[in-house]
Amino acid sequence: VIPATVALTAIKTGPLSVGPITAAVIIQLPAANRQRNGFDPFEMFNRGEQRQITLATDTLAIQSLPLPTDNAPANFSGAVGQYTMTVNVGPTNIATGDPVTVRVQIAGRGALDALILPEQGTWHDFKAYPPTAKVETSDPLGLQGTKTFEQIIAPQSTDITELPPFSFSFFDPDAKRYRTLTQPAVKLTVRP
Repeated sequence: VIPATVALTAIKTGPLSVGPITAAVIIQLPAANRQRNGFDPFEMFNRGEQRQITLATDTLAIQSLPLPTDNAPANFSGAVGQYTMTVNVGPTNIATGDPVTVRVQIAGRGALDALILPEQGTWHDFKAYPPTAKVETSDPLGLQGTKTFEQIIAPQSTDITELPPFSFSFFDPDAKRYRTLTQPAVKLTVRP
């Protein structure tokens, strides 16, 4: 038995089918002229016949359920799984227009490559540049690990005293509900 494991992500709701999954393998058939009694010194050179066969699984029917619309957070961007979040911001003592790096690490189990950094509607008076992202997986299926985002923002006013709280929302399929992770506001000193 050779197990083959593949992670699939449903992209639509309703009845879906998986398979059949096919694979071609080469098998070694024993030599037809083997001696039944005793040792045959030429047997090591006669390995028998190789034959290619095709194997196929049955089709598996599954039901893909829609995500609930009740209580969906405003900044929900489609993340499904179980996650934790850490946010680091620096430097925090800057001049107007200086770059500040916001590093967001989202760790856990889910489709990490599909995670996107949600828009932060409360980040007014900051010029925000497009984020970069890097995924580091810790399992063969790529479903467990960390996705790290780095985004450069620049304060546009000396009236800014903090970077407002950062939040990330996801649907937890085990708990069957939405969760929102929040990083508190970070104090900033913005000089002219």
